[in-house]
Amino acid sequence: MRSSEAWSRLGGVLIAVLAAAAAMVVLVPRLLGVAAGPEVEIITHLKGTERDGLSLVLPGVGEPLTSLAHHFARITVNVEPGGQRAVAWATLDFRGRLGRTEVSSLGVERIAFVRRGREWMPEGLAAPRLAAVVRALESRRRALEAGDREALAGLLVPGAEADGGGGEEELARVMSLQRRRYRAEAWFLRLERDEAVATEQWRLEGQVPSRPVDERGQRRLSLVRNGEEFFFSPGLM
Repeated sequence: MRSSEAWSRLGGVLIAVLAAAAAMVVLVPRLLGVAAGPEVEIITHLKGTERDGLSLVLPGVGEPLTSLAHHFARITVNVEPGGQRAVAWATLDFRGRLGRTEVSSLGVERIAFVRRGREWMPEGLAAPRLAAVVRALESRRRALEAGDREALAGLLVPGAEADGGGGEEELARVMSLQRRRYRAEAWFLRLERDEAVATEQWRLEGQVPSRPVDERGQRRLSLVRNGEEFFFSPGLM
């Protein structure tokens, strides 16, 4: 039979082994990431959001764009000279919500990364192009509901007319309603490198002198990239 001293030594050895194993769990992935280079670390970060979830804060919008499920694929990483910055190109299949609006998107993302200490982190959002398109769509929805023609004009590609694109009559009809409410029930998006196409399922409520209005429909909107933002072209309707 083992003495209490022997059992004590055995317990100490077991504790040391468990502590070493715990340290390896923490350190080995970091060491492997350093050994493999920034490409593996950046890809691992993006793929990790599929498990942890993705919440994108849009400037000027009260609610975040939150994923229900998303998937990054075809990821390529270009590290800039100096090794402190990188750009990841990827396709993103996204399904989520902005408040009450369903958002479904498939397309190309360009994500800037910076090195912070030993880790690579997105410089901004992990899906900046999706965020820019949804922000433009939500800004348009709010401006239509508020009847803000100046805000609507600012959402068009620079140089375009506020009522361009053949939707003048529809825009005028929407703006003429009293007690107007304009909702987007869903946006289905296709994102390319320099443009995006959005199919909007909308609901319009309001009042004309003779009757109340409650309509639903679907329309297709085109946007083009200018810098880091997207603008509507050729029109808003």
